[in-house]
Amino acid sequence: MRVSQVSGLDFPFVIGKDDYTNRLYFYVDHIIKQIPIHIDNFESQLAFVRASEAGKFLAYLADKDFCGAIHGANQGTVSIKQIAEYCKRKTGKEILLSDSGEPAAYNGIDEYSINIDKATQLDFSFTPIDTWLYELLDEYILKSQLTES
Repeated sequence: MRVSQVSGLDFPFVIGKDDYTNRLYFYVDHIIKQIPIHIDNFESQLAFVRASEAGKFLAYLADKDFCGAIHGANQGTVSIKQIAEYCKRKTGKEILLSDSGEPAAYNGIDEYSINIDKATQLDFSFTPIDTWLYELLDEYILKSQLTES
């Protein structure tokens, strides 16, 4: 058995319900609690990877005949605008954008996508982002509503 010699592994933003960084939760929480946010990339498309899939990919690579750099991400991208629109549909609350609002967690990141062709060539299949992201957003909405003062 030959073990992979990965010289570089790149993931975009790793997220999940137990994400200690709370970067994505930041947006949902601010929408629910109607706290103004300063966002400099509202319509930029961003790549994400579900934490559990990142772990599965790392384990998958362990016994693959591969050498070099590789990227992993869920299929597709999403913008903060799309996330805000989803939250509005679910809760009726609009995002409050303001230049003097709290700086957003993903500010400074312009369009950001990851090419996962090498992972696909190794027969690893990342799921489309829209098959799980909105379920995660629902959990974040509920979490924020439960902590609303």
